[in-house]
Amino acid sequence: EGNVSLHHSLREHVRLLGDNLGRAISNDLGEEFVDRIEKIRSYAKRDRQDHPEGREKLIEYLRSLPEPLLFPIARAFNQFLNLSNIAEQHHRARFRRIEDYRPGTRPRLIDVLNRIREAGHNPRKVLDTLATMRIELVLTAHPTEVIRRTLIQTYDMIDDCLGQLETNNENHPERAERIRRRLEELINQAWHTNEFRRERPTPVDEARWGFAVIESSLWQAVPDFYRDLDHLLLESTGERLPLDATPI
Repeated sequence: EGNVSLHHSLREHVRLLGDNLGRAISNDLGEEFVDRIEKIRSYAKRDRQDHPEGREKLIEYLRSLPEPLLFPIARAFNQFLNLSNIAEQHHRARFRRIEDYRPGTRPRLIDVLNRIREAGHNPRKVLDTLATMRIELVLTAHPTEVIRRTLIQTYDMIDDCLGQLETNNENHPERAERIRRRLEELINQAWHTNEFRRERPTPVDEARWGFAVIESSLWQAVPDFYRDLDHLLLESTGERLPLDATPI
């Protein structure tokens, strides 16, 4: 039942993001342009369903399009795929959280520490080992995967809106409507941000991508992990993580 609910939520999120993107494109380029997108999507869908004429009609239609339309059409499909990926990643994270709450499905750090203690290991040695650990994170990106920093931030806020919509808003319809308006604003921002680069990304561009990842996630996640680890060590060994310890 939980999986069915999650898959329904994923479909609803993809539909919601797609509808907002369609309105943003229509407001910018007109309804006729959106109709062209829908026609391409329809031909592609028929091709996936092994319709005998689907691929031929798709190729024929694409070849008939005026050249100035090809770039915005590519942008429209690229943006839809980006938004669909956000919904899917949000879905996977939510599924993982649900799985983590099921007893016995995933070992918790406190369980590991308790087993170490029950095995008779010295608490001080456990603490010293953790304090001297060195875990290095390596951020890599293929040049085609480097997303502009502004888009990374926008996509993070879209993901946050999806999470807020999943909370119980039945008694606060105005709150849900406010979140939906914010979602519409963010998708408009994403559409009006040109994600395609005219030039090949430089090593500095890739480094900036890494900085954006650090700013948007690691700066919050790593300190949170340190606090959790410190609390669990206190609970398990009676001592805290040293202030100068940097396992990551």
